Amino acid sequence: MRTAVRAAAVAAAFFAAGCTLAPRYERPAAPVSGAFPADGVYAAQPGAAPGARSANGQAAVDIGWREFFVDPRLQRLIEIALKNNRDLRVSVLNVEASRAQYQITRAGLFPTLSGTGTGTIQRTPAGVSITGQPLISRTYNVGVSAS
Repeated sequence: MRTAVRAAAVAAAFFAAGCTLAPRYERPAAPVSGAFPADGVYAAQPGAAPGARSANGQAAVDIGWREFFVDPRLQRLIEIALKNNRDLRVSVLNVEASRAQYQITRAGLFPTLSGTGTGTIQRTPAGVSITGQPLISRTYNVGVSAS
């Protein structure tokens, strides 16, 4: 009887803990517009709007960084930053390591062919030989396996 009362009290406590009186959360509207501005000052910028073109008619995605940043000092700074970017170097090395690992893993899908070869020469002295003359025996073994 006593355990039934305890079990009922524990069940009631869990049931009450599962209930909430707080209102359901609704996300407020974002304070920014859903699209990038495309008029005014932004109209002259490459990539301001989908399909935007630069002054010479090229698409923003087709412009290289050297054409986008025309200041020679800024170009030099970007060039130095790209050369000394350790994170970029590590990323490139990680990509190369992943490619190598993929090739190693993929190599298990192809058949393997291996070959071995051995040769032995043995001389038996005349004093030990049955015929009384020295004997020279040669043995060659060649093996090939494919799997």
